[in-house]
Amino acid sequence: MAQRTRTRPDYRTRLDAAVTALSLFIRDLCPEAQLEVSFVRYEDEDAHIWVSLSSTLSDEGREQVVNQIAEKSLDILLAEGFLILVGLEEPAPNSSEVDQGSGQARHSL
Repeated sequence: MAQRTRTRPDYRTRLDAAVTALSLFIRDLCPEAQLEVSFVRYEDEDAHIWVSLSSTLSDEGREQVVNQIAEKSLDILLAEGFLILVGLEEPAPNSSEVDQGSGQARHSL
């Protein structure tokens, strides 16, 4: 039983560190990005980060940032075992899921 109580805090501490590392990585790539972190678990997902990139970012720049974020998320999965999904919010909604609060479309990477 003592092992079980020790495991949960270790998991959360390690997850917090991984989410912080990914968040800082995103901030380094795109300092003007706004981030929203959720620790609500769904299936195998450990955490989720919603990213709102600047509307002034070009399509090529946006694609480059998205690819780098996806790579970093995969690196964390392979190294730490945490599935941290990153979703991209776009200011112009089309046929994607729209967040009623912000009016922005959400796409998972």
